[in-house]
Amino acid sequence: MLIPVTRDKDNQTEVIMLDLNDVLFMHMEDRTVVYHTLNEQFYHLVPSLSIMARHSEAYGFEKLDRINLVNMNKIKYFDDELAIVYFEPKEQITKKSKYATVAFLNKSKLKKKLSEKKKEDNEE
Repeated sequence: MLIPVTRDKDNQTEVIMLDLNDVLFMHMEDRTVVYHTLNEQFYHLVPSLSIMARHSEAYGFEKLDRINLVNMNKIKYFDDELAIVYFEPKEQITKKSKYATVAFLNKSKLKKKLSEKKKEDNEE
């Protein structure tokens, strides 16, 4: 089994997928699981949006409000009035459609990014 870890307890360094077969033992340190291998120790990736935002930015994820980390490449429609992004075209949206909310302060930034993405898609 692979476990997402970093080399520092604040999860600032790159994410490494550690194989549990390489772990000698685990212990708790400041409410974090520490994995010990023969030559190193690793810290479990803390499950918080701030930590995940830092590590998933390269994959297209952005924090659109305090509770959502959204894959910008998957947005198909932005409802500006409701401040909601959908992951399917407007014509296909139903009550069961998945969506994420957008903070008021991020609306203009989102519009700009979506406009740039649309321009890039049209150039291809």
